[in-house]
Amino acid sequence: PNVLFIAIDDLNDWVGCLGANPDVKTPNIDRLASQGVLFTRAYCAAPVCNPSRAALMTGKRPSTSGVYENRQPMRLSPVLKDAVTMPQHFIANGYRVVGGGKIYHGAYPDPQSWQEYFPSQERNAPGNPVPAKRPVNGIPNAAQFDWGPLDGPDSDMGDMKVVEWASKELSRQHDKPFFLACGLSKPHLPWYVPQKYFDMYPLDKITLPVVKEDDLDDVPAEGKRLALRQGD
Repeated sequence: PNVLFIAIDDLNDWVGCLGANPDVKTPNIDRLASQGVLFTRAYCAAPVCNPSRAALMTGKRPSTSGVYENRQPMRLSPVLKDAVTMPQHFIANGYRVVGGGKIYHGAYPDPQSWQEYFPSQERNAPGNPVPAKRPVNGIPNAAQFDWGPLDGPDSDMGDMKVVEWASKELSRQHDKPFFLACGLSKPHLPWYVPQKYFDMYPLDKITLPVVKEDDLDDVPAEGKRLALRQGD
């Protein structure tokens, strides 16, 4: 069978079919879920991007690979140096294997995993437009935790460029089975998106999350450092 592999950064369970947020509108994912099997108790291997993606693509958990942080290149791990990734396994079994967007952590693409990549093997994700003046939300030192509308259309967004590329790949005539990876960067922060998406969620109708006062009491020191670091 052909494989379409879709990765969506930081999506969490805020999609309609999982019911975690009463406001969210995700008709396309909901329709996709209705056509197959929906796993409602699935978890990532790590709470940060690089180790989570390395674990997903190699099958080696962080406690095995030693890759725990975003600044650790996967292939420098003695355990993962020669690991066969999921796409490499498909290549070895006669598939045409191509990808686009954010599949591995952006700073550490893995060219040997792909026969072709969009936009390139060195730069895995197209860039996104940003507002001229930041932070937009008016919070000083917001760092990446900023949000605000963009004037341009969807086509300006890097994710839309990846989706358009993947759509063309799907419509091609293929002479052998394919593994096609499509990596989307949003809803990773900062949340700069076209105005129409802000219009979908009027401020007076947003359901605020419940925040427990003791939420960090049982979190180890490293977790508290990540949660409370300056600028985020």
